[in-house]
Amino acid sequence: MKNFEKNRTRLLVICQKNELTCDLVTLLTGYGYFVDYVESLTEGVTRFKEYKHTIVIVDSDLLPKRPKELFAVFKYYTVNPKILIIAGKSEEEAIYPYLDHGIYDIIQVPLRFRYLHYKLRKLVVNDSLISKYEYYQFLIQLMVISSPIWVNFIISLTRNLL
Repeated sequence: MKNFEKNRTRLLVICQKNELTCDLVTLLTGYGYFVDYVESLTEGVTRFKEYKHTIVIVDSDLLPKRPKELFAVFKYYTVNPKILIIAGKSEEEAIYPYLDHGIYDIIQVPLRFRYLHYKLRKLVVNDSLISKYEYYQFLIQLMVISSPIWVNFIISLTRNLL
C-alpha cells in the first residue's frame, strides 16, 4: 500500500457520467491525489472557491457555450488554473476553441491511465515550481524594498558608535 504525503495535491473532477467519475476517482486516488468530485459546473465552482484545487478536470458535456466563460470563472479565484477537459474522439474538434482560451489539455475517453498519470504529474511539478518561483520573486522584491531601511539603520548605528 502506498504511503500518502500529508500535503497531497487536491484535484477536482466535474463529471455527470458515474462510471467515468468512478474510474477517475479510483485511478487518481490510487496515484496519491486527493480527489473531490461533483456532477455540475455550478457545484464545481463552489467547491473550487472553497479549496482552490491545483487541477480541475471537466467533462465536455458540461462546458459552457463560450470558451472564455469557463476559464474566466476559475481564473477569478486563482491566477493560473490548470483545467483539463474529458472528451471522446468525436468531440475533440468542438473542444479545440477551449484550448485557445487557457484550457491546458484534453483527456481522451476511453482513458489511457499511464498517459493521464504522466500528464498530471507534469502539471503538479510545474505548479509547484511556479509557486517556488513566485515565492523567491516575492523575497527578492521584499529585500529590494527594505534595503534602504537597512542601509539607513546601519549608518545610524555606526554614527552612534563613533
